[in-house]
Amino acid sequence: MSAPRELLARVAAHPDALEARLACAEALREHDAPRAELIGAQVALTERGMDPARRLTLRKQVDALLREHGKAWRGRLEALGASGFEFSRGFVEEVSLSEQSLAEHGETLLALEPIHRVRLAVRDGKGLERAAAQPWFEQIRWLKLTAEKDADEAARVLASAAHAGRLEGLVLPCVDPEGVAALSQSAVLTGLRSLSLTENDGFGDEFAEALAECRFSLERLYLSGTGISEEGIAALAGAERLGRLELLALNRDGLTDEAAEVLAASEVLVNLQRLELARNELSEEGALAFRSKKALPKLRLLDLRDMALSARQLEPLLKRLGWGVKL
Repeated sequence: MSAPRELLARVAAHPDALEARLACAEALREHDAPRAELIGAQVALTERGMDPARRLTLRKQVDALLREHGKAWRGRLEALGASGFEFSRGFVEEVSLSEQSLAEHGETLLALEPIHRVRLAVRDGKGLERAAAQPWFEQIRWLKLTAEKDADEAARVLASAAHAGRLEGLVLPCVDPEGVAALSQSAVLTGLRSLSLTENDGFGDEFAEALAECRFSLERLYLSGTGISEEGIAALAGAERLGRLELLALNRDGLTDEAAEVLAASEVLVNLQRLELARNELSEEGALAFRSKKALPKLRLLDLRDMALSARQLEPLLKRLGWGVKL
């Protein structure tokens, strides 16, 4: 892309600000009209309440632009080791990389497009360590670490990295309690708001114990498939450091009515708006623990799917949450 560097820098620094994106489109209009069209169309698609026919027209326009020009737009990024591109609001915002490619080409990649979401394949954490020591790493706001064995060393790298402080979201599908403990005590990751530890089976209770003392203020926590028990749930429900949680995912954890009752009685999780408990082992009694407005007072969505519960059984809960109950 040949938009002025200062405009791209504004988009990278403020990903949700549409004004800088539209300014880029205007700057590109004379010498890269297709890219300007893409930016305009994808930004327009973010509008709410749009006429369905207009939305369909814009989507077809976007699809046609990407078919015709996407390969060229991706070319320079692919040459630097990137793949898995996702265009959003006119720009490549998410890519897949190896940690070696990030270390060697990260500065150039992040200057070419306002990339702020990276799916990173880690080997030994050394490439990540090199990258996270550089100021340009601060452009990355969301990071998913995948590893052949585990991502513990990478987690420890992030916990002390000089330029990881602007990370807002972290996904760790291959990490053990020691790695999470290092993260939870990090004085660097002050901006972390979303943490996913989903599918780390067997570590749920240890994760809960570590996160109960975390130094950052999580708003979204994903612990599905970690095997967390009632003891771990009690640790979460009583952890004052988790009082800002708005979403808690505990699907596929084998939880019973006792866990539901502990969550419903929590005096800490008062900001929780979404609770996911699908594919656990709750009965009618456990589900009805949330029927009172005093139980998680800001709750708006409760996922109880795949537990053979019926609307007739849960009528008092439906009176409270209505369509917010997922069965």
